[in-house]
Amino acid sequence: MKITTIQISKSRYRLYAYHKNLVVKSYPVVFGFNPIDDKLMEGDGCTPEGEFKIKTKYPHKKWSKFIWLDYPNAQSQKKHEEAKKAKLIPAKAMIGGNVGIHGVPYMTDISISQRVNWTLGCISLKNKDIDELYSYVDNNTEVKIYK
Repeated sequence: MKITTIQISKSRYRLYAYHKNLVVKSYPVVFGFNPIDDKLMEGDGCTPEGEFKIKTKYPHKKWSKFIWLDYPNAQSQKKHEEAKKAKLIPAKAMIGGNVGIHGVPYMTDISISQRVNWTLGCISLKNKDIDELYSYVDNNTEVKIYK
């Protein structure tokens, strides 16, 4: 079955996989080392919030699989520029990139169970969960990340 939408709740530490309007799977997840705030710049340790699409997916040496999101998109670029104008981030700050959904290093699934936010801004699942999710999504699957 094809997953049509992924919704990720940062406050619930959950990823919900939808087929049309029905939740068909739910997985525990963790985030960047600052799991609360929205990503505004490279290096802030935040996971971006907003609406994204899957850009591509591929096997990954360290984290089993990688589902690459289209961050930064126009929405995140606008938030980044507004944060600069409001002096919330340095004027020379870069927005960053390479944000995705991936597994964990071998034998570290416990970091997901214990809610250890260890990434630089990505969403991380247990390897068995990313392996399953990976097979049901494709490019352009919608991904919504919210508090």
